[in-house]
Amino acid sequence: MSNQNDNTNLDSGNSTGGILATISDVVTDIVTGTTIPAPIRRNAFKAFAQLCTAAIDLPVAYLEGIAAETRAQTEGRIKIISTSAEKIAEQINVDPEYARVAVKKYGQKIVRERVNLDQVSAVAAKQIQKDTSVNIDEQKANNEIPPIDDDWLNHFEREASQKSTEEMQLLFGRILAGEIQKPSSFSIKTVKLLGELDSRAANLFRLLCSTCVSLRVDDMVIDARVPSLGGSAASNSLQSYSLSFDTLNILHEYGLIIPDYNSYMDYRMCIVDTNRRSMLPLVHQNRNWALVSKTDRPISQEFRLHGVALSRSGKELMKIVDIQPSEKYTNALQEYFEKQQLKMVEVITSPE
Repeated sequence: MSNQNDNTNLDSGNSTGGILATISDVVTDIVTGTTIPAPIRRNAFKAFAQLCTAAIDLPVAYLEGIAAETRAQTEGRIKIISTSAEKIAEQINVDPEYARVAVKKYGQKIVRERVNLDQVSAVAAKQIQKDTSVNIDEQKANNEIPPIDDDWLNHFEREASQKSTEEMQLLFGRILAGEIQKPSSFSIKTVKLLGELDSRAANLFRLLCSTCVSLRVDDMVIDARVPSLGGSAASNSLQSYSLSFDTLNILHEYGLIIPDYNSYMDYRMCIVDTNRRSMLPLVHQNRNWALVSKTDRPISQEFRLHGVALSRSGKELMKIVDIQPSEKYTNALQEYFEKQQLKMVEVITSPE
């Protein structure tokens, strides 16, 4: 995850107006579209009505005055703010100029937060359009998609409103899209954790996810870990892949990995049986793999894969991270499996 400059310019009227118009179009398509299952449309309408300025009128005339001043600097709106500031100054007995500046700053903060939420909503709306363009079973959706939770939305709004970088808005938008389509996909703890991430930790987490292997059933991640390749990650066995002990400690401090850097999971279900089938694929680099034994390995024999395991929040967040190529680690992983008399073979799924 690379650092992005904050490109939100609250003094640019044309820019903000353009953002609102674009978001309004995308959001309208989602909540009125007939190609999207009704439960998803209802969740989208509920979420966007709370989060997105483009979906509702600003509830307070005063804030509208602030927004208009920030965007267009109109004389009439400035008078509204000045009047409000004077009244505040009288009530708390401070210099009117101080109150005017404080009120203006507060108004700018509110507008900035609204713009952040609008940007996040736009990302979510586009992601929903993308996700629902492929094979959505409407009957299944009607039966299985519950309403999005109010408390979850409130926590999400607080965290997402503070994110002004394109990088973080993208991640929050993907989380919102996932929660609208499948409530309870992301816990409140995970939303708060993402809100606390700085750019360094976010980049390290993307690196971690790019080297991970995982077991998944549909959209649920059962296990995700970076195999320590026969060594111990706590003793820097992953240092040459930019995952040193100190790096892992940073990820642990943020709650993205568990404290035991050499835990294990049984991955025998990824080893093909005599019929050349495996129960679950081993997922690495967003590709499905099977492990083919070079010996007459009993199907019931355990295969422990030791390494750095992701926490619950880490497993939830890895689904929205952009995986980067990690050829050096992939080659090392294949070599490690070869030493275990197992060959990594990519599973190619034929399109239906």
